[in-house]
Amino acid sequence: MADMWQKQGHIYSCDFYGTGYAQDAFIDILNDKVWRVYYSARTKDVISYPHYLDVEAGNLKNILAAPRKPIMIPGKRGTFDDTGITMTSIVQIDEHRKYLYYCGWNRKVTISYSLAIGCCEVIDDKEYRKISDGPIMERSVYDPIAVSAPMVLKEDEVFRMWYISFPSWEEYRGKYEPIYVVKHATSKNGIEWKCNEEVCIGSEYPGEAIGRPWVIKDEGIYRMWFSTRGIEDYRTKSGNHYMIGYAESSDGIKWVRKPDKFNLQLSSDGWDSEMLEYASVKKSGNKYYMLYNGNAFGKTGVGYAVEER
Repeated sequence: MADMWQKQGHIYSCDFYGTGYAQDAFIDILNDKVWRVYYSARTKDVISYPHYLDVEAGNLKNILAAPRKPIMIPGKRGTFDDTGITMTSIVQIDEHRKYLYYCGWNRKVTISYSLAIGCCEVIDDKEYRKISDGPIMERSVYDPIAVSAPMVLKEDEVFRMWYISFPSWEEYRGKYEPIYVVKHATSKNGIEWKCNEEVCIGSEYPGEAIGRPWVIKDEGIYRMWFSTRGIEDYRTKSGNHYMIGYAESSDGIKWVRKPDKFNLQLSSDGWDSEMLEYASVKKSGNKYYMLYNGNAFGKTGVGYAVEER
């Protein structure tokens, strides 16, 4: 039986850069009155900047603050994040500190871009500072092309990360398109990570790409929402565009897709009528809040859905 998610509508489109993007949004609960929604905006030069909204707890359409100043800026020329920053998850470290994980963008020559993973230290939800100018995870013997979209949970004394790894760029109609899968890594401190060759969720058909995993541990089960698309005309509604998939696991490593348990579909018209992607889920009480993007990979902004048990 599918979980009964109910769409609550559009929340926000960023107008700071004249583009509308509000990508890869996720919720950080600050207190019982205020939730912080982190998102990444994009300039007309296709450079991503990290921002946040403060919203009323449980009522995401009531925006309390929307600062124009980015949390941090892309790195100096030549660093892993010199052409953009996209945040994807946050973890509480102690009473005053959190780690905010993000992917950094680099433009390339033989392919369009490369990605690596960085970390920002958050002090008392007010001060943001990068851990370093360099990435905490990048391509390696286990991930030879790129890594991105870190989703991190802290379980007891172990940090666990689900992230996307690029096995290849495939040529399609004269253009190279990236293929990516979901993998898993562990850490003792949230900064130094151990990877391996095992794939958590891979392509089920040639050209399938699995993006932006989001994981929660709920009633003893690991639950993952991810974005899935094909390689054929995936930028259009008529093509093999993004949709949100769902999987479950008992250990967080071996996953089983369960498409029959997730029911969110395209709207008949409007901002999310052509594709759905980049979902994140926060549980509060007996409700689950899902933020997600719609048309044009987030150009139309962010909306949310609720599922109550």
